[in-house]
Amino acid sequence: MKLLPNGLLLGIAALFLLAGCSGAPPEKPPDSPPATSIPAPTPRGLPTSPPPIPLPLDASRYRDRPCDLFTDEQVQALGYPPIKRPGVLPGQSYCARHDESNLDLHFSIWYRHDGTDRFAKVHRREEEWLADDAAPIAVAGQPAAKLPGTRMCKVLIGLSATESIEVVFGDPKVDFCDRAVRIAETVVRNVRG
Repeated sequence: MKLLPNGLLLGIAALFLLAGCSGAPPEKPPDSPPATSIPAPTPRGLPTSPPPIPLPLDASRYRDRPCDLFTDEQVQALGYPPIKRPGVLPGQSYCARHDESNLDLHFSIWYRHDGTDRFAKVHRREEEWLADDAAPIAVAGQPAAKLPGTRMCKVLIGLSATESIEVVFGDPKVDFCDRAVRIAETVVRNVRG
């Protein structure tokens, strides 16, 4: 009789072991929220939708004389010689001002008049421009974008749904983004008349 109680004990122990090894997976504990939350990434650069242009401007009178957007007198007031190379291409006009005695200095003004909204296209990333590295600014009341670089700065100004002006400026002796914005402000005032 002594074996029977030991056998009975072994049988009961085996039942307990088998009951613990059922085929169903154990229930997973509910996910707990993380202790700290990670902020959503901040979008870089320009918004993908351009700001409205409150006062559309027409610069068409400069189409054939783009160097008048920033006159020789205004160039000299900044301390630069009035050297200029104008150009008129289909859809855009430009004025390049380079001092051959100072190859580090260069600036140009590009007037886009091809009927497309380049300012909006840059915001929508439809044109080749580093919009993710640019910052929205206002230039003499017009919406604009500033793109700083290592050797130059670009300022793109929205004039209307069909016209824009871009100022490209580089001079290592000055804060070239500040200078590009100042030139852009003068250009907008000249367009306003």
